[in-house]
Amino acid sequence: MPRAIKHKQSGFTLVELVMVIILLGVIGTFSSRFISDNVVLYQTSVNQNERLNDARFVLNRMSKELDSAIAFSVTRLPAIAGNTCIQFVPFSAAGQYLGRVSEESSVSLIMDKKTRDLVDQNSNDFPGQYISILTTDANEFDSLPSDTIAEIDLYVPVPVSGAKSTQADLTLASNLGKDSSVLRYFIAENKVQYCLSQIGGVTRLSRRQALLGDSFGSSVLMADNLTTDSSMSLTGATQFSNAILELNFGFLLRDDSEIRFEHQVVMSNVP
Repeated sequence: MPRAIKHKQSGFTLVELVMVIILLGVIGTFSSRFISDNVVLYQTSVNQNERLNDARFVLNRMSKELDSAIAFSVTRLPAIAGNTCIQFVPFSAAGQYLGRVSEESSVSLIMDKKTRDLVDQNSNDFPGQYISILTTDANEFDSLPSDTIAEIDLYVPVPVSGAKSTQADLTLASNLGKDSSVLRYFIAENKVQYCLSQIGGVTRLSRRQALLGDSFGSSVLMADNLTTDSSMSLTGATQFSNAILELNFGFLLRDDSEIRFEHQVVMSNVP
């Protein structure tokens, strides 16, 4: 008779299975921690980049506007209910004028070609704006007209082909009462406010704008989740010094840490 063939069965023992399960558990634990740590690191990095972009946008926007601010127009308003606001008037054109303007309702300007090219002669952009000459009191921008600020009625650029191609003539709605020692003028249309406010334990930076002579309307949020010690400190302009605004903003991250920015903006005082 043929011999019976015996099959040897093989497999994992219980001890081996337990060891494999334990090893898989250890590997899974470390893998999940590694993945979790990397996810947190990625989220933190994204949050930091978002806040850095917020900070760059805010500081660049404020710096650009304040670079064209009339120095004596920059003022820090009295704090109301925890709100801190600065107000200023950015100029749309600046330069020197010819002759004297005291007690006059017309003025001849020296205007650079770039500014002239921005103005459409047919649309007459400057009428309705205001010319400022030797304005040293910020309150005068809120009580128009004054002896240093007058509304522009008519703007007439001298033809470019003429001998005085950089000259423009203005007719004003009222007389001016002062002359600049260096015959300097500024033309402006708007006033701007930036405010730090605390609402519900959160500090926010907002911006609002209005035409000169008008009241401010609603504000636009520029940045939120700022630290409570964020500040705007102003050194006002004098006859012999520039206006300086110190910005100290802390941008909070999701983990309650912060990114702090300190920035200084100088507004040149030109008589």
